[in-house]
Amino acid sequence: MSHSPSVPDAIHRSTSRGRGIRFSGVSKAFTVGNGARTSAVREVDLEIAERQFVALIGPSGCGKSTLLRLADGLLEPDTGRIEIGDAPPRPGPAIGMVFQNFRLIPWRSVAGNVGFALEGQSLDRTELNHRVQAQLEQVGLAGWAGHYPAQLSGGMRQRVALARALIGRPSVLLMDEPFASLDAQTRELMQDDLLALWERQHPTVLFVTHSVDEALLLADRVIVMGGGAVLEDLRVDLPRPRRSTDARRATEYGRLREHLWSRIRDLVLADPTSAFFGRHVQADRERG
Repeated sequence: MSHSPSVPDAIHRSTSRGRGIRFSGVSKAFTVGNGARTSAVREVDLEIAERQFVALIGPSGCGKSTLLRLADGLLEPDTGRIEIGDAPPRPGPAIGMVFQNFRLIPWRSVAGNVGFALEGQSLDRTELNHRVQAQLEQVGLAGWAGHYPAQLSGGMRQRVALARALIGRPSVLLMDEPFASLDAQTRELMQDDLLALWERQHPTVLFVTHSVDEALLLADRVIVMGGGAVLEDLRVDLPRPRRSTDARRATEYGRLREHLWSRIRDLVLADPTSAFFGRHVQADRERG
C-alpha cells in the first residue's frame, strides 16, 4: 500500500548538494545623483568551496550587499566573472535569498508564503503541501501554517522567510543581514537554528553581517571588506557543531574577536564618510 513519506523522510531527502561560488576580477559601479560613477565593488577575487559557510563583514557601504546581489544574478558585474558551480548565477530555486526585512506577502498565510517559492514547478497539490509542511517542521513553525505575517513575531517572520528560501532545496543560500532587526535573545536563538539547518542541509552560504560575534559563531571563514575590496580572508578554526554559548567560551574565539573588531574599528575611523572619521587622531593628540 502506498503512503506519503513522513516529515523526517522529506527532511532527509531535502539535503542539497552544494555548489561553490567564484568571483574573478569582479567590479561594479553605480551612477549617483550628480551623474558621477561610484565604485561599489573593486576587482574582487574570491572563491567559496561548496558547502562552506562564509561571512562578509565590514563598515556600511563597503560593498558587502552588492557582492551578494551579484552572486544572486540580480546585478551584472561591470567587469569580471561570477560562477555558481560552473555557470553564471541565475535567479531561481537553486539560489535561496534571505533579506533583513522578511519580504513576506501579507495576504498569504505562513504556508502560502513558503509555498510561493515553488509556484511554477510541476508539483501536485499533495506534494506541494507536504513539502511546505516538512519545511515548516524544520524551522519550528509546524503549528503556524494557517497564520498570517501580521500575527507573527519578528523572529517567526524570519523563520518563514528562511523556510521559503530553503524549500527549493538550494545549493547556495545568500543571506543579507537576516537577523539585524531582531532583539538580542531572538537573534541568538535564530543563529543556533540556522547552524542546525545548515548542518542538516549543507548549502553553500554567503552571509552578510555587521556583527563580529555573529560572523565568528556561524562561519568557516570571515571575509573583511573595505572600500569595495576584499582586505582579509580569516579562517575560523572553531569546532563544529557550534552553539553560541559554547563557542564564545573558546580561547580562539576571543583572539579572533579581538583581531576582527580592531580591524573593523580601524576601517570605520579611517572612512571620511563615517561620523567617527578622525576620532582616533584626536584621541592620540589629547593623550600626547
